Amino acid sequence: MKRLKVVTGVSVFLMLLFSMSCKSQVQSEKVDGEQLVKQVWEAMKTTDMEYIESILAPEFQSIHQDGARNRDEEIELIKGLNMGEYVLDNFKITQNENTINVTYFVNVTETIDENTITKHAARLSVFSKTADGWKWFSHANLVPLK
Repeated sequence: MKRLKVVTGVSVFLMLLFSMSCKSQVQSEKVDGEQLVKQVWEAMKTTDMEYIESILAPEFQSIHQDGARNRDEEIELIKGLNMGEYVLDNFKITQNENTINVTYFVNVTETIDENTITKHAARLSVFSKTADGWKWFSHANLVPLK
């Protein structure tokens, strides 16, 4: 009887260890943050609102030159973007388990609330992994108005 308890205890320990190992691998899975940003930009350029709405987290917040926006306000802003060609570069990406921070620069001409901006500008996007996949959680548009 003691031997059965020991074997059972070892089996439970090994199953727990395997489970923790699998969980750790899932949480530390590397995701291509640059690709996430590029998909968002392509969706904004083509006004693919189905994709934009699917990737925006319910708690999304952004900051632009004219103030902060929540998810619904960002959707309205993106619907009204008249974006020309753009170039994304100088990506810096950090990932901590289920959060990806992506800083990058963009060369683009865009019109936001009747302000036309053409600059090589810094941006920051944060993505979080949820049960529904990676969601765009926040965005900072770091271009001062003239």
